[in-house]
Amino acid sequence: MLKIAIIIFPGLNTDYETRREIQRAGMKGEFVRWNEDPEKVAGYDGYVIGGGFSYEDRGRAGVIASLDPIMQVIKKEAAQGKPVLGICNGAQIVVESGLIPGLEGGELSLALATNKRIQDGKVIGTGYYNTWVRLKCGAPRGSCLFTWDIDEGSILSAPIAHGEGRFTTQNKDLMLALRDNGQLPLRYCGANGATTENFPDNPNGSEFSAAAVCNPEGTVMAVMPHLERSPEASLLLFESMRHGLEEGSKKKSRPAPAVKLMKESKPAEYKASPKGVQMLIGLTITDNEAQTHQLTLDHLGFKSIRLERQKHVEIGLEAKKDAEKSLRTLIKSSILLNTNKEEARVLLDKKWSLYNKDTGRFSPEEKAGKSAQTRSSLAKKGSSVSESTPKPPVGSEVRLLVRERDDCVGLSDCQKIQGRLKMKEVKSVRIGTLWTLHLPEMKVKEKETILKELLATHLFYNPHRQEAFWV
Repeated sequence: MLKIAIIIFPGLNTDYETRREIQRAGMKGEFVRWNEDPEKVAGYDGYVIGGGFSYEDRGRAGVIASLDPIMQVIKKEAAQGKPVLGICNGAQIVVESGLIPGLEGGELSLALATNKRIQDGKVIGTGYYNTWVRLKCGAPRGSCLFTWDIDEGSILSAPIAHGEGRFTTQNKDLMLALRDNGQLPLRYCGANGATTENFPDNPNGSEFSAAAVCNPEGTVMAVMPHLERSPEASLLLFESMRHGLEEGSKKKSRPAPAVKLMKESKPAEYKASPKGVQMLIGLTITDNEAQTHQLTLDHLGFKSIRLERQKHVEIGLEAKKDAEKSLRTLIKSSILLNTNKEEARVLLDKKWSLYNKDTGRFSPEEKAGKSAQTRSSLAKKGSSVSESTPKPPVGSEVRLLVRERDDCVGLSDCQKIQGRLKMKEVKSVRIGTLWTLHLPEMKVKEKETILKELLATHLFYNPHRQEAFWV
């Protein structure tokens, strides 16, 4: 009997139903935890990574798990032709690992970004969404291991439950090439089988209505809908996997799509918008997300680097004359922060001021002190992106600002502010994460090398959904 490893990372929660469905399809499913012996992991016929919230989706969904040592073993086994299936959070993990879409060198070429519910070009909702959807098979029979028994054009039904499920890429030719190469085995569709960008048939704004993407060989697939929760779709999925493994010699071969790899964008220099008011929000309690990133850095061999994290908000105000009053109203509303566990600093009249929740007032801060250099850098005015891509600053502290290209959270917050608070003077809200990296004493060239290697891990940002700036 074929043995399938069900990989369990901290926070995944669909392991038991996944095992049940694997066994219902005539295979043996066994739980394998992320920290088990690599030799044991290599002894299985295939791998399934299920849904949930690995590492609480810290950073972005799937990234921390994708950098765990067990994924290196799974990537090695996948290179030998063993099947790997990622469902929901598992899909996010295999995409972040570079297994999908399977381009040359395993380059990170896709992202699963925050959902956007779109109707006629207008965003009507963002973030987490759960419902039942229709899925159209877009792969020829026998070309993908996980749709082996499914006729092209067939329609399945399954539930979705995710907040970051929108397949997207900065490589403008990639999704079209994947579709033409049969690497979009499942696509969201309407009752008549037609695909569209419009909600509700496309529940998350995924490009080309992609619900699943596979590698050119059809042996690795990332699928966002929970097929394991739909009895009919689940049986088709896992029986396809079994039959594909048993009849592998009959598999239809397919070359990789001829896509020119995009030159990855590097961080630009950040300059604050002259029309924006900046706010830095820091936790007054333990920052679990920063600690998780710190542990990941340590495991990746960057033990000499220490991290700090802050939320960065740039608020577009129509007139700054009453900026302090507007900012007090914003902070008290709890839309941008929770003052029971967070504190806010804002840039007013070229000086940083700390908000005191007890008095409801701002107190100017002295330049000396922790993070003063960070706040001084952020105070620079000008366009938000410099004309050229500079080298990173290489002092004892290096700061990296990361923002979503489609800032759904900022858009949602702005709509709340304008709608609930009736603050029409607030024209825009941009949300980002400011990482401060504390580097040890070393030569400039050594620091530049470390930072280059660090960015190559993609721990801090995925360039296909996010942009980064040196501050």
